[in-house]
Amino acid sequence: MSETKPSAATSAVKPAAEIKEVIRKQFASPVSVSGSIADEVEFVNEEFNRELQKERLKRLRDDNEARKNFADRIFRVTVIWMFCILVVVILGGMGKLIYSDAVLIALITTTTANVFGFFYVVVNYLFNKEKST
Repeated sequence: MSETKPSAATSAVKPAAEIKEVIRKQFASPVSVSGSIADEVEFVNEEFNRELQKERLKRLRDDNEARKNFADRIFRVTVIWMFCILVVVILGGMGKLIYSDAVLIALITTTTANVFGFFYVVVNYLFNKEKST
């Protein structure tokens, strides 16, 4: 067999393949970061985590304060509404308000159902177990 001399194109390809191999080895090896940069990155990460925890705690406190306020308001609206229904029934019984029985029954049942339904929906939203922690 006779040896063939590599052509100019073949000899030019070989160094490119070698360069690709060197680059591949460089990027395949893990990147090392100097100690001071790694410490700074870790410090920034810890600071971020502390700030994140502070914000979460603030949000939970704000949520609890809002729940207290809304729970009080909802309870007051419900009590006032039911008191108004009681007044209508008493005045109707005394003969000062004259409504037919059907109107009183409809007023009492629909109003009571709406008030307690409203109370349930709002309380269920405010004190949702999935959203609160």
